[in-house]
Amino acid sequence: MTVLVVRWQALPPNMRGILWVGLSGMLFALLNVFTLIPSQHLNPYVMAFMRYFFGTLMLVPIVMKLGLHRAMSTNRLPLHLFRGAIHACGMFLWFVGLPLTTLASITALGFTGPIFVTIGAALFLGEKVRMRRWMAVLVGFAGAMIIIRPGVGDLGIGAICILISTPIFSTSNLISKALARTETANKIVIWQHLTILVFAFPVALYFWQTPAPSDLLWFIAAGLCGTLGHICQQNGYQLADITLLQPIGFLSLLWNALLGYFLFVQQPDV
Repeated sequence: MTVLVVRWQALPPNMRGILWVGLSGMLFALLNVFTLIPSQHLNPYVMAFMRYFFGTLMLVPIVMKLGLHRAMSTNRLPLHLFRGAIHACGMFLWFVGLPLTTLASITALGFTGPIFVTIGAALFLGEKVRMRRWMAVLVGFAGAMIIIRPGVGDLGIGAICILISTPIFSTSNLISKALARTETANKIVIWQHLTILVFAFPVALYFWQTPAPSDLLWFIAAGLCGTLGHICQQNGYQLADITLLQPIGFLSLLWNALLGYFLFVQQPDV
């Protein structure tokens, strides 16, 4: 184990950031699978609450290991709360669109996100965006446009919800990158889960449906993958510019397309 840690630390920070974000993409693809199954019969707002409820439970061992003060003490509480509110809005839209769209299309529609993140990182975070990064983002965006096809009239309500959620999630990612300058990855993820849980609870309560016992297994798996995915993503943000990491997210299309095809017989659009 020590040898592996030494070799990992020997890698350049940018490479470690890329690997962290690549791993987060695989975990988020599994999250899509585990939430897609109960989303066929459960209210999306209940889905959102349950995903973050079990995701928060997964963070309890981290809080116990670090101690409550070390895990949660912050001088940037307003920004954490604002990010939680923003992310909750995007999450509600995403869960509405999830059962109405294929996994590959969900990822493709989200490929507009790197455009927003790259522009935001240059304007608000002071990151230098070189031509190669712009080209990587634009090539991915062009691929997304081919998949979703031109013409808003061709898009269903599910795709529209996913599209609207994309700039919202991009804003959340930019805020998390800003927080990463002073906060640890674990602290950012802990505050994210707690704030979203608080915002989601009253909405879920209003639309409440009691999940079936079998649904709980899917939510446990979704909570684990989602929470680990955010921790991996945030570790990547600690190490590298967010503009460098955006093209890595395009690999998620491959994971989602393969999982959608083999598990749900979802045919990719192209």
